[in-house]
Amino acid sequence: MIKLLHLVDNSLQSQTAAKCDLLIHVGTGKLQYAIIDKVRDELKALAEYELPEMSNLADLMFAIEKLPETKKEFKYPFSKIRVSFDSYKYTFIPEELYENENEQEYAKFIKPLASDLILTNRIRTSKIRNVFAIDANFNSALNHIFQKPRIYSQATSFIEGIKKTNPDRNGICLFIDFHDDHIQIACLNKSDLVLYNKLECINADEFNYYLLNTIDLLALETTNTKVIMSGNVASENDEYYQRILKYFESPVYADGRLIVNHPEMFHKIRPHTYFSLLSLDECE
Repeated sequence: MIKLLHLVDNSLQSQTAAKCDLLIHVGTGKLQYAIIDKVRDELKALAEYELPEMSNLADLMFAIEKLPETKKEFKYPFSKIRVSFDSYKYTFIPEELYENENEQEYAKFIKPLASDLILTNRIRTSKIRNVFAIDANFNSALNHIFQKPRIYSQATSFIEGIKKTNPDRNGICLFIDFHDDHIQIACLNKSDLVLYNKLECINADEFNYYLLNTIDLLALETTNTKVIMSGNVASENDEYYQRILKYFESPVYADGRLIVNHPEMFHKIRPHTYFSLLSLDECE
């Protein structure tokens, strides 16, 4: 793995970890993690690694286990450990309709493989259940590497994060989260979730198509819709940002500091970059 970022507060030690939560996201090309002091409500660590191209799941888990942090920081006695991963195999069921005994019926909507395990998260702020598939061996490996992790698909944390930080609770907000090979896109109308999707996206032309399709699907009035960006979108010169400007006025960046306080050592980090990772802190 290639280390892209590794910031850790020196006060973080094994004896202080019990008051902290560990948040981890395993993406298709990157691994990110953060450590949050729940007593002080502040960030204690933020790290990102680029994952090399791997041919199978075993290579991925071997690479994670070889990280120095798996032998040190990941072994601290944290209060809670939350792990999210990227998946296209998910479906939402309203809580009032969800029944535990029907989980396998719900799973038919996502066409799981025989090797998949079905898990369910509660998206508390939207009163829905996120039913998703995870490779059974991947699930076992995560439980082997980390101490009793709570496992989520990327949808759960992103939705909880945008609900927490929604800047216009009486209007329409479109949230777009950029990654190297996909985007997450969600819409809140008066704080109610009306759309969530994860889409393969590797260039600005593909993004432009998805953006226009979303505008059409939701019949958005672009002058009355606030756009909030997060993830891998660098600046106003970014090509994705320029495509948004074609249709919307004054897009803004998400702010991870609304989820957890950032001490001075993290001030150079753009607060929208790790928004989806930090949103794991909002999950049950």
